[in-house]
Amino acid sequence: MKRILIVNFYEISKLPPVLSLIDVLLRNGYELSVVTFDKDKLMNRYSDKVNLYILNDDMNVPRNFVSRKIQLREVVKKAMENNDILWTTTDRTVRELGKLVYRYCHVMQLMELIEDIPYFPGQKIIKSHLECYARKAFKVVVPEYNRAHIQKALWKLDKLPVVLPNKPSNLNQFDAIPSDVEDKINKIMKMNKRLIIYQGVLRKERPLEPFAKAISNMGDGYALLIMGNDSNGEAKVLENKYSCVKSIGFVTPPYHLKITEKAYIGILTYVPEYDNKFYQSVLNPVFCAPNKLYEYAGSGLPMIGNDIPGLHYPFDKYHMGVTCNLSDVSDIEKKLNIICKNYDEYKVGCKTFYDDTNLDDIIVKQILEE
Repeated sequence: MKRILIVNFYEISKLPPVLSLIDVLLRNGYELSVVTFDKDKLMNRYSDKVNLYILNDDMNVPRNFVSRKIQLREVVKKAMENNDILWTTTDRTVRELGKLVYRYCHVMQLMELIEDIPYFPGQKIIKSHLECYARKAFKVVVPEYNRAHIQKALWKLDKLPVVLPNKPSNLNQFDAIPSDVEDKINKIMKMNKRLIIYQGVLRKERPLEPFAKAISNMGDGYALLIMGNDSNGEAKVLENKYSCVKSIGFVTPPYHLKITEKAYIGILTYVPEYDNKFYQSVLNPVFCAPNKLYEYAGSGLPMIGNDIPGLHYPFDKYHMGVTCNLSDVSDIEKKLNIICKNYDEYKVGCKTFYDDTNLDDIIVKQILEE
């Protein structure tokens, strides 16, 4: 039996694909160890199934850069004495481990389209040279087909990365729903409106005001529901400006899906951000591969988004959503009305899209067994 160590140098509540990966590996009989940050204690549900190494929050402080590398590498070296495969989940994780990954059969998963990241946080000159680790990895894994080809070209890889879409494996599989989530569900249901939801991060590359304007024109029967961490205050501004907007903040996965399933239509919005603080390629949002695409589809929500390849092609192929012009509020309103008039057809398309991706086959047959 293959034994796998997943190293996720990131807060696991912010990366639902890692939870899906864990679920798939466990149900396929793999022996699993996980190294991660977990302030929300999401990994407690796996405590009797997985060997857990929960990282101290102090390791995530920039000034502790050197000491955290040493600590993380010691944890990984010790854990790999009893594992066969090292699976890293993010570019930052690879940076922290450095050349240590060369000692092992390494699966290098990337959540974003990226060229490189600084070796030291906050500086731009010295790079991590992620392409070197990718060239020597057993497999490179990315979430979207176009990104696979772009990453191969950028890093001069011999093989095309394996495409592992960000499909949740735990849809509609819940422990007891936390009381704060139940309270939020009760409040939004009392609104008695068709909820057009946006869930995810709130920043400049995800503009929401055009949708707020369009929904406000559609009458009192509709509302824009924003679910996500409002650290920059954008959702609050929209809530104060438009009576149709309701913000409910961040909801810990997977319980956020209990709110998603109460919505009517899902919003996806991505524009290139040239002043990018996250070191992602400017092409990253153009070829989006969001969890939302699968979470909305799995919850039966037809979708609306701006016209980019990452949305245009799945929408067109599966007839599960429509694209719109973000600079034209009347076009957004028009497209929302098209969805409403053909709602059942789009719901069928959502199910077809969701069922068309088999995570078990991709992870077991294309990544681990090939």
